[in-house]
Amino acid sequence: MSVFDHFSKEERPFVERALEMLTQVERKQAMRLTDFVDPRQRMIYQSLTSQVQDVRVSPFGGYEGAERVRILLHPDYLPMEKEDYGLALLHIVADQRFHALEHRDVMGALLHVGLKREKFGDMLVNEEGCYAIVAEEVADFVCSQVSQIHRTSVSFERLSWDAFTPPVPRFKEKTITVASPRTDAVIGEVYNLSRAKALVPLRAGKVKVNWRVMEDPSFPLQTGDMVSFAGYGRFKILEISGTTRSGRLRMIVGLVT
Repeated sequence: MSVFDHFSKEERPFVERALEMLTQVERKQAMRLTDFVDPRQRMIYQSLTSQVQDVRVSPFGGYEGAERVRILLHPDYLPMEKEDYGLALLHIVADQRFHALEHRDVMGALLHVGLKREKFGDMLVNEEGCYAIVAEEVADFVCSQVSQIHRTSVSFERLSWDAFTPPVPRFKEKTITVASPRTDAVIGEVYNLSRAKALVPLRAGKVKVNWRVMEDPSFPLQTGDMVSFAGYGRFKILEISGTTRSGRLRMIVGLVT
């Protein structure tokens, strides 16, 4: 059985690139740094270490518990320092009296200036402040090119990691009831879509469950699952709290804001 048989068709190009990088590190005994990856891609790198010898996967995203990280691939004997990850911490200065910036606002602004998603990590947005973690090689570009987010004037300033306390993730809770925990049913209730309308983006690969493309509309969601829906945002299943008198399933979801 080939190593690629363990991954979906959509993931195979990424698996090929990851395996190539790991093989280069093994052969050249030199360090390689990846762009930002999501938790699923991080797992792929870790699983592929079985294909090489004495190569370590060391992830870091700027703080403990970061969702998106850069990975240092290196021989076991090479020690790593935080500076090796090439991370920049940017504070977003904005007047939020008229519009509170959301996660998707910040992501949209960075994509709009031509950056690839792989060049920025977590965006941490709540009442305490707005921060973006980006690759050092694009930090100056972001500071000079992004002056507006969702019609709000902004500026970026570099911060020292020593003074950074990550804000607590912010969720907007919503209670829904569904006939079953099927992905299409839950998405339909969360975003007020009919099941038929939810099926189209599902079949087009625009929905991810736990960072993996999900095309099966009947896949059952469970507590803790993170669902991303291109063009709509993300939500997390916070709680499945029993059934209603009519037998429908009651869920509490948290929309990422």
